[in-house]
Formats: sequence, C-alpha cells, structure tokens
Amino acid sequence: MHEREFTIDANNPELEFFCDLDDAYAKSICENELEIPENCIKKIECFEDAFKIYLQPSRHYYRDDWYVNLTRLDYVS
Repeated sequence: MHEREFTIDANNPELEFFCDLDDAYAKSICENELEIPENCIKKIECFEDAFKIYLQPSRHYYRDDWYVNLTRLDYVS
C-alpha cells in the first residue's frame, strides 16, 4: 500500500498562519483546521513556508469527510 503524503502551503490565508512554523503548530493545523484525526498522522515535516503530512498506511479513511476535503483543498498538494 502506498504511503499518503500531502504538502500544505502554510502561506494560505485560510489557515490563519501567525507564528513560526514548527512541528507542534503544524500538528495543531492538521487537527484543528484540517480535521485530521491524530491517529491517522504518521509524521509531519516542516519547511520554511510549508509542511508535509504523512498519513498512516490505511484505506479505512479514504471515504472519511476529512480525507475527501483534504484532497480537494487548493493549498494542498
């Protein structure tokens, strides 16, 4: 099964990005803004103006609302 990974552009105004991007802040965005359940997040990598989310390898969440919404956001690649 392929690992699912998404890159989030932290400069998007919809995310209300106000401070330096670090792992804790990126995790907060994932859980609060993007509504990704904590148990689905495998790891997060932060960069200067973006961060990458690696999801747990599972097909169980492919039809969940949070996953469908995540795949449709224009600031997520």
